[in-house]
Amino acid sequence: MKRHSLIIISAVLAFAFSMGCNETIFGEKDPNIGTDFPVVPATDVKPIEFIQLAPVWYGFNHPEDVMVGYDELIYVADTDNDRVVQLDVNGTVLGSISIPHPVAIAQDRRLDLLVVGRKDTVVGTNTLSLACLYRIKLYPFSNRIADAVALPAVIHPGYILGRTLRASDSSIYFTGVATMADNSYYITRTGPSNSDITQPGGPDNNILSFGSNDQLQSPLTAYLTATGTGKASANTLTSITTYAVPPQRANVDARRHFITTLKGENSFRVQGMRFSSGREDVAYTADPELEFSDTTIGHRFLYDADPTDGILQSIFKSPEDVTYAADRGYIFVVDSGTDSVYQFTSTGIEGILPPTFSTDRKNVIVSFGGTGSGFRQFNDPMGVAYYQPDRVLLIADAGNNRIVRYKLSTDIK
Repeated sequence: MKRHSLIIISAVLAFAFSMGCNETIFGEKDPNIGTDFPVVPATDVKPIEFIQLAPVWYGFNHPEDVMVGYDELIYVADTDNDRVVQLDVNGTVLGSISIPHPVAIAQDRRLDLLVVGRKDTVVGTNTLSLACLYRIKLYPFSNRIADAVALPAVIHPGYILGRTLRASDSSIYFTGVATMADNSYYITRTGPSNSDITQPGGPDNNILSFGSNDQLQSPLTAYLTATGTGKASANTLTSITTYAVPPQRANVDARRHFITTLKGENSFRVQGMRFSSGREDVAYTADPELEFSDTTIGHRFLYDADPTDGILQSIFKSPEDVTYAADRGYIFVVDSGTDSVYQFTSTGIEGILPPTFSTDRKNVIVSFGGTGSGFRQFNDPMGVAYYQPDRVLLIADAGNNRIVRYKLSTDIK
């Protein structure tokens, strides 16, 4: 048995050696490992960009804000319809509540909505329209906004100790609101009186810090210049966001840092401020992390639209809103002056990391826009939000009376 096996093996080996060195015993060519590699079929590389999702959400009248809540529902400030609309993530309207001229929305971790609007107050024979923050408690009503009640929580100037009501108070506006992990919050405020930093409540252009009980803790007068043209400015603030953003989780960012947008005369119309507290003092300073400008990895930056011109100036004309995407560390800004939405990293570099196969190591710019009502176009965009579970960007396209949603092409399967 062993002898017959050896004869068969010897015959096979002799046959193999009699063949060409590039052929197998089955007569097929054996690839030369040194020079012959499989040919990779040519494929089209899809551009990295934001893709508009269908359908577009209509039924609004100049919506000036959109917000994703800790309850993972969507809220729209339907400004010229004097209401806040509650929707699920698919765009189904769940209900609404009346609020006079709502322009900004936030939600704290107790699921209370904070809405910036107006409130009419009669003084003698005159009716004054005053800046007001409304609080809407949703949890007692099983999150049904239509069953809830909107109560005035902060009315200008009632939160300022010793300040009496004046006719000029109708020219004061709250423009933004942002909550923190402990349910305290900031309000941005604008107005015409900014020359006297000692006036009660500080200059009109200001950021106000409130506790979770709606009591004023302090205006940030000492850390901001009311009409400044540089950093740490409150020159006509339009919005504010913190880093404490949905979804609800145990490790919501507890820092009190914030990012603001402003449209007064300023070289830096989107600014970051960092909070620090020592044993003896509390301070807010311009956030140095957002001043990054390494041209080896970025084309444009939050504080420098063109690093080649030698002028430190941002790209924005009239930024209206800003939001932070915690899962990726992205900052999104909408600008009604350019009808565009801009994306930056948490260090102020515009764009996202290039794909691994790219020879260009600089971030890929995915900001987009342009005036119109078509795909990737806007008309006076006023609000921006981010839904983290599906990585969807939402824009309140006020001039087109719609909410538009987008998703990065790399996130679409």
